Parts: sequence; structure tokens; C-alpha cells
Amino acid sequence: MGHCHHGQQHYHHHHEHEGVAEGMTRSYVVKLQWVMGLALLYLVIQTAGSYLSGSLALLADAGHKVADIASISLALFASWFSSLSSSPRKTFGFYRLEILAALINGAGLMLIAGFILWEACQRALHPGTVEIHGGLMLGVSVIGLLINCIAARILYPAREQNLNVKGALSHVLADVMNSAGEIITAIGILAFRLYWMDTAVSIIIAALILYNAFHVFWEALNILMESAPRRLSVPVIRDFILRHPGVEDVHDLHVWTITTGKDALLAHVQVNSDAFRHETARTLEKELRERFELCHITVQLEPPGFEEAEILF
Repeated sequence: MGHCHHGQQHYHHHHEHEGVAEGMTRSYVVKLQWVMGLALLYLVIQTAGSYLSGSLALLADAGHKVADIASISLALFASWFSSLSSSPRKTFGFYRLEILAALINGAGLMLIAGFILWEACQRALHPGTVEIHGGLMLGVSVIGLLINCIAARILYPAREQNLNVKGALSHVLADVMNSAGEIITAIGILAFRLYWMDTAVSIIIAALILYNAFHVFWEALNILMESAPRRLSVPVIRDFILRHPGVEDVHDLHVWTITTGKDALLAHVQVNSDAFRHETARTLEKELRERFELCHITVQLEPPGFEEAEILF
């Protein structure tokens, strides 16, 4: 977490608005742009190499490369969105565009993985129907290994300074392993005509794509459904508020995610007469922010005996 910026605070009666996203520094953006450019270059080479060589493993890895490009693109989009101000109609800004893009990305990758798995099953059931050119596959795989190593070298020095860079590096390192596996497969085909290795590697890569794509899709869907973040427990937060001095009850408690790493909370808190003052709200919101790493907090204090209109959700 830790993506919230708290340099500016607004306090009106009984609520506080915190949380303006911090974009990545220019150096991180440039690193990600270089890596995405390399990924796009190899995607073209790999797709063409798969078509010409007949290698399903190269096609599967091209699908994984699409996932890498999508992941880096989302990181760059998130940095761009953080610089856009909100408007009277889009009061939370444009952060949800990142989530919509992730949802579409996840669905698309699941389709790609499904196609690769289907093709792999057809080749397993009907071996020998496709001739694989091991030499061409080996050449493309070696180029891929070199490109992935260059990308890893670009990202490695900044891996601990930025989460987006660290995430991109993990994808690139996985690509390095994929390229190594493809090189071994190509050698096996050239030396021993082990064509089944290509099918086996493609199934492994496609299964990894499917697993990660479903995770991205499900996470994006939960955010769009205003589900509570997995890292936070609403009952724990409720108990935390109830233990605050002067608090008698809490209701209409909502916890949701605006976009990745930016969680929000809304709560109506009933307090006793002595606690019905600005300082109570300020202190409670400060403690909630620090304890649960929340970016946007709205606490509505209510005096004893206060009755409000029925809340339907």
C-alpha cells in the first residue's frame, strides 16, 4: 500500500477527505516505457516466429507477453490518471478506467489461454500433424532471452523503489524462464525430435496465463462491485471504531476500493454528548488511516438519540 498522499487535508463539519494519488517519477516511467517497447518488439518477432516455425510454445509465450504489456500499460495509465483532477461529474477522477482496462485485459487473456490449451489438446490427440522447425524456434527463443535479460537489467536497479517497477520485473523474470524453457525445447526437437516437448511447454505457459488472468479479472470485478478489499476485515474495523472513547454505535459502514492501492471508508458513528465534537472525528479518522492504510475516509458523527432516514444499502 502506501500510495496515498496526505499533504493536503479538507475538513468540513464531521468528515475528512484524504488521498490524492502520487504518480511515478519520470525515471520510473521511462524505464517502464523502454521495457514495454522491448516487449512489443519481441511480441512481433515471437508471433511471426510461431507462425513460421509451427511452435505452439512460442505462441503461448506471445500470449504471456501480451499479459506483460497489459500490466505495464496499466501501471503507466495509473500514473497518468493520478495527474488528472476530478470534476463535478467524476468526483473520484478517472481511476476506475484502470480497473475497466484490467477487466477487459483479464477476459481477453483467458480467451487467449483457452485457445492455446485447445490447440495443445488437438496436437496431443493428433501428434505429427504439425511439423516444428527447431532451428527457427531456437533462434527466436535466443533473441527472446536476450531481450528479456536487457529488460530485466533496466528494471533491476529500481526494483525496491517502486511497486510498479517491481511488478514488471517479476513478469520479465518469468519471461526469462519461459525463454530458457523454449531453448531447451528447441534443442530437444533438433537433437532428438521430441515434438511433444513443445506441446507440454505450451500447456504449462497457457495454464499460468489462465491462472493470472482469472485473478486479474476477478479482482477487477470485485472492485467494480464495490466489494471490501481482501486485505481488510469489516468486522475488525467495526470493532476498532467501537473501542474508540465516546463511541456508542457504528452503522452504515462501507469499505471499498477506488482503484488498486486506494481504499476508502464511510461510517456513521454515534457518540455520547461529550464526544460529539470535531476533535473526535479528526482523531478517529487519523487512527483509521494509520491502522488500516486508507486513502479516503468519511466519518459522520451522530449525537445520542439521533434518528436518520432509512438507509437502503
